Amino acid sequence: MEEASESELGPATLLVGGEGQDSPRRSKSLLAVLLLFSFSSQFLPIEPYLVPYLISDKHFSNLQVTVDIYPCSIYAQLFFTFLMPAACLYLSHKVVIFLGSLGTVATYIIAWSGSSLFSMQVMQVTYGFGMSTRLVFSSYVFHLVSEEEYQTMISLTTATSLLSFMIASELGQLLVLKEVSYHVFFAISLAFLGLCTFSSVLLPKDDGLTSMGVSACFKGKGWIKLLRETCRGRTLKVLSLWSALAYAGFSLVQNYGTNLFDAIDSNSKLNGHVLAASQAAGSLGSFVALYFDRISSKGRIKILIYIVGSALMSIFCVYMAASHKIWMAYLLYIIISGIYQALACFISVQCGKLLRNGQFILLFSLCNVLGLLLETLLQAAVEIAGLPVSAQFLCFSGFFFMATAIFVGFLLFGGQESQSTF
Repeated sequence: MEEASESELGPATLLVGGEGQDSPRRSKSLLAVLLLFSFSSQFLPIEPYLVPYLISDKHFSNLQVTVDIYPCSIYAQLFFTFLMPAACLYLSHKVVIFLGSLGTVATYIIAWSGSSLFSMQVMQVTYGFGMSTRLVFSSYVFHLVSEEEYQTMISLTTATSLLSFMIASELGQLLVLKEVSYHVFFAISLAFLGLCTFSSVLLPKDDGLTSMGVSACFKGKGWIKLLRETCRGRTLKVLSLWSALAYAGFSLVQNYGTNLFDAIDSNSKLNGHVLAASQAAGSLGSFVALYFDRISSKGRIKILIYIVGSALMSIFCVYMAASHKIWMAYLLYIIISGIYQALACFISVQCGKLLRNGQFILLFSLCNVLGLLLETLLQAAVEIAGLPVSAQFLCFSGFFFMATAIFVGFLLFGGQESQSTF
């Protein structure tokens, strides 16, 4: 990565990596705030039970939730993700993260108080906005730390957020078994989202572009040049394409997992345990990513890890679609979560290390926009076809299959020089 001057780094980076005896203390304080934000943003006991809540309390059918409500978040997220690089350049990462926290708060307030189909669709739009700002947080972390700390920081914050969701899911499961009102679920979720919003205010400020920088980048030629610089390198392009395909596949699996569970066994009330276990598997996968570099010193071995992981996710999606046993669907859902988080954490850091111009938010947005576009196209296709949720999972497996095929092709035809850059 090219060395940046002090004036280019900005106050957030200087806070973490700057010289001086206060630097270690400031670094620990920053890590504490990042972990607090990661934990509070995902402590949502209502999330595993949002589909049952919409069906039982709001009186929507499973088909309405699957076809009329949930797709709105996918379309909204595609739109907002496309705007994220410009928003970060004009406003700063911190401001966008704060606005995203408010958007998530609005999501659960609307879900709690709204009753019409339109209000639930608006709720999904605000949810899509909140989701689109998560990639801003990842980009923000890359800006804050040195290249040597990428993997550790990304793994720690990801593992913390997944661990938080796991604990919240277990709490939700306990509340369900005690037949506690869903109003309590929402109250707890909103309390932690309030803490999340407060912690986002404590994050160190990063600078947006200067007026000269904004003028240069937002001209047509400036943007084209910036995109070319950001996407330079064959290996970076391959890893980014995997990120887009796997993101699309996993997002759909995650979005419609509870719908599949309900279709297989509408009487099952173990969603909280299952989503908690999936987050625990994801958290474990995030820690496993820390050791991938140690066991894969050669590029060929790394590619084999990508191939095996992607192929397993594709196969497991097929088994989920064909299975009529709820326990099998639960188990495969959990395993897919662990595999995806391990690979996603590892590959995002590899992309960060290969990036030469420091435009992390632009790179992550490009990957997410492509992933969301693929997700949206498939979502629209299955809506038009009116496929049941089990058939949809067969379609979802196709994304992981394509990701596998890309790395198989790269392994066979990429050449030794390209493989050595992994």
